[in-house]
Amino acid sequence: MEPDYKNTISHIDIDRSLGAIEYSTFNGIDDAHISWFRNDIEAGNDSIELHLIKSKAYKEALVLKLKKSNESNTGIWKDFLREEQKTFGGSKIFYVNNECSELLVLALPNEIKNKVNMVITRLNKINDKISRVNSKIKKENFDVYTSRARSKESASKEKDDIINFINQNLRV
Repeated sequence: MEPDYKNTISHIDIDRSLGAIEYSTFNGIDDAHISWFRNDIEAGNDSIELHLIKSKAYKEALVLKLKKSNESNTGIWKDFLREEQKTFGGSKIFYVNNECSELLVLALPNEIKNKVNMVITRLNKINDKISRVNSKIKKENFDVYTSRARSKESASKEKDDIINFINQNLRV
């Protein structure tokens, strides 16, 4: 059986509409809009970060919705986000909900912009990794195309040509 073409991975992007961003006072881990992040808050976090959360030292909470991605990207996104959400000390800069559709940022008073800056830096780093992976996928897809073109027996020559054209020309 011939290998199939791979899909590229969508970049992580934040929904910039006003309704997609929730900014509020942090009232503790039991707060309704924070509960979606509880699993990530409690799993693999360092003791200092957990103490700041449980003692309600954080005063600001920001929920950022991620722009929709196809289902196959969710697992990859989650892996990349988990890898980049921690500091060297083990504290988490942001939290991810179970569906990998929202990020939670908690901050000390008047520090939300600094924390958002750290989140954006990490998302840019992830998107750079995704670009490198996508370049590799494009090369692998081209290799599949050329090996099929050499065989001249491909049952889907027209489809191969169209997919190759898309791979070569669509910027994602």
